[in-house]
Amino acid sequence: MTDINSYVEYFRTITREHKEINDFYMMDINEPLAALRSNIKYPALILTSLTGNFEASNLDNILDSINGGFLIIGHLDQIDDFSGEMLLLSKMKQIGTEIISRMLHDYMTCELIAMKAIPGFNINSVNYEMLGPVFDNDYGVMYSFKFLDCLDLDFDVSKWVNA
Repeated sequence: MTDINSYVEYFRTITREHKEINDFYMMDINEPLAALRSNIKYPALILTSLTGNFEASNLDNILDSINGGFLIIGHLDQIDDFSGEMLLLSKMKQIGTEIISRMLHDYMTCELIAMKAIPGFNINSVNYEMLGPVFDNDYGVMYSFKFLDCLDLDFDVSKWVNA
């Protein structure tokens, strides 16, 4: 079963350890909006919500197919600065690709936190989309990816009344 706390902590660690990322937020929209009113430190990593589905082609090996992702954003002071937008988007894509590279490295070297946070990480599932302007003249790149975890669906009678 996917460890959601490990997932969040993994991306907090990536944020702390990357030399150019200065802030971390969850995709509860109120958190980055509140930070925008105070002082968000750019570039910032915003972790998106997890989604997923169960896969059971043969009931012997039931999988939890999980979709995760993050947004890496930077800020432009001047509105309608097209060349600045392109430079900022390029920089955010570079940082996002560095994060994906770190994820692949950690997964391939069986780092314990990666095994808990992103089990079955699939590099072939990585997608990205450039965004902007969002929030307050912020531009960035949204990355999404898939990972798989084994799922134990053994029925536990003790959890049910009259089962």
